[in-house]
Amino acid sequence: MEEKVMIFVVMASEMFKKNSTAIFGEYGLTFSHYSVLKYLVACEGGRDTAGNVGKRILVTGANVTGLAKRMEKAGLIERKNDEKDERLTMLQITPVGRKALDAIREIQEQHVSEYVETCSQEQKEELLAILKNIIRKGKQLSGSKY
Repeated sequence: MEEKVMIFVVMASEMFKKNSTAIFGEYGLTFSHYSVLKYLVACEGGRDTAGNVGKRILVTGANVTGLAKRMEKAGLIERKNDEKDERLTMLQITPVGRKALDAIREIQEQHVSEYVETCSQEQKEELLAILKNIIRKGKQLSGSKY
């Protein structure tokens, strides 16, 4: 039963990612682009270190570097050395990045809602708590610091 639960969690995640990717592609974005922009827009000043962004979207430092370069080239973010510690690279969402999120917002909110429309608010809260516990345990098992 436990494996079946985890397989269904993965299936739901993969279906969501695939369908979201199709939506983002219509706006010239990838799922990773969207994840970075959503994270940065929620950060104070729309910025954070590349390391923190990588931890949040679960990618390695090298992958964040390549992703950030491509996003900067597209005008979605800016990369700068941290003023206090030049070893750190800061990523900041640009007005173009904010505009891209604004353009996607309504259709993505509708898309997300469709996945859980048959669940009550109580069921959504319970599901969220269960998934947080699964993620917490996964981090413990992998030794992750995310």
